[in-house]
Amino acid sequence: MLRFFRINDPYRLIAIFLVLVVIRLIQGYVIDGVAIYELKWLLLGEWLGNGFQMYSEAFDYTGPIAAFVYKFLNAVFGRSYFSHYALSSLLIIYQAAIFNQLLLKNKAYQENSYMPAFLYVVLMISVPDFMALSPQLMSLTFILLALRNVLRRIDNQVTDELFLNSGIFVGIATMIYLPASVFLLVFLVSLIWFSSAVSRRILLYLFSFGLVFVLCSLYFFWRGDLSMFLDSFIWENLLMSANSQLDSMDIFLMSIGIGVIFVLGVFKTWSSVRLTNFQQKIQQVIWLVFFGALGTFFLSNEKAMHELVFMVPVIAYFWVYYFLFIRRRIFQTIMPPILIFGLIGYSLLWYGTSSGKMLAAQDVARTQSTMVLGESLSIYLNQEVLSPCFDKRMCERGFEGLDYYSSATRLYQIFDRSKPEIIIDQMGVMQKVIFRFPEVDRTYRKRGTEYVRISN
Repeated sequence: MLRFFRINDPYRLIAIFLVLVVIRLIQGYVIDGVAIYELKWLLLGEWLGNGFQMYSEAFDYTGPIAAFVYKFLNAVFGRSYFSHYALSSLLIIYQAAIFNQLLLKNKAYQENSYMPAFLYVVLMISVPDFMALSPQLMSLTFILLALRNVLRRIDNQVTDELFLNSGIFVGIATMIYLPASVFLLVFLVSLIWFSSAVSRRILLYLFSFGLVFVLCSLYFFWRGDLSMFLDSFIWENLLMSANSQLDSMDIFLMSIGIGVIFVLGVFKTWSSVRLTNFQQKIQQVIWLVFFGALGTFFLSNEKAMHELVFMVPVIAYFWVYYFLFIRRRIFQTIMPPILIFGLIGYSLLWYGTSSGKMLAAQDVARTQSTMVLGESLSIYLNQEVLSPCFDKRMCERGFEGLDYYSSATRLYQIFDRSKPEIIIDQMGVMQKVIFRFPEVDRTYRKRGTEYVRISN
């Protein structure tokens, strides 16, 4: 089964991409619906595309670069699930190509092939959450680019450009997804531990990382939202408590397949493989990436499956060793299909029967335009988003701004521009809104927990 990919031929990537597309189509048939997080990213892009500003008029902690990507996709394609699926598929195949290239060029294995790229994609499609166009997936692209530069440096390629680009890549990854900043330390340790990097180049690496953050900060400073950017993306992102639709048992059951693959790969590597000195260094860097991936998960405030996507390069690296060092012919024949189809099949079975916790479901179909002051985004499945609330805690903090003139002005402009026919007050803030904005009181009348626009 794997012989087709055990050839050093870049055109094998076309076959790998076709496998990715076919499995995605099958998963789309089995899993009927859109995940809550995917809906959130779609709606965020739509809200920003309507002219509202991130952080000051969109209460969420999503990274600024990720938010720009969602806004751009909405501007070009509208609310299109397909655009997100298409871009995430292209990112995955690009990541597989980068991953395969960095292992080939550094001779991580005794043979050159495109099996790492194939197994990388298999692991991605084995967990449907990994294939969502999440900030984590976008961030991983730049982490792999930085990893490629770090390995080149360990291979005694010495140019200032390697350090400069590595810092920029990690900086971009961080501005997409803040917990990815742990890889700044991971790669710094790798550069110091496994190479003789001079202080000047280490400072260049740190400077280029900081430069990305400074440029983003300057943009928000120019727009007058620097404090909102720092508070929402930095402080709240790091300090808010974890929030997830899944409990620890759900995450364990969903990840048990890739966990078994990881254990098998590590065991086979430690028991069968004799590595050169440079291959040992590569493996040690991969272990550092593993701990960095754990760090991103524990720093995350979502605790969802797509947070574990940073584990994929590590698991794929060891899984390749497992297949390369199977000695008995019968196991060479039966183990690849058992593990690969078993992994994908288990995922489809689990998601097909238990995905209700993660999918957005609209409780009541509404024909009137509605603003939800809360976190129930499912109501916008079939209508235009009219709410700045994409995270409940961030939204609560946003409405605390009613006590301050500039923030209250922004909130009034949101109500004035949205003009919803119904306001659903899940957070109990409308009384305060009415007190601050008498015009809102004259426009809406209370009906239970809802406020309905008074007909002229």
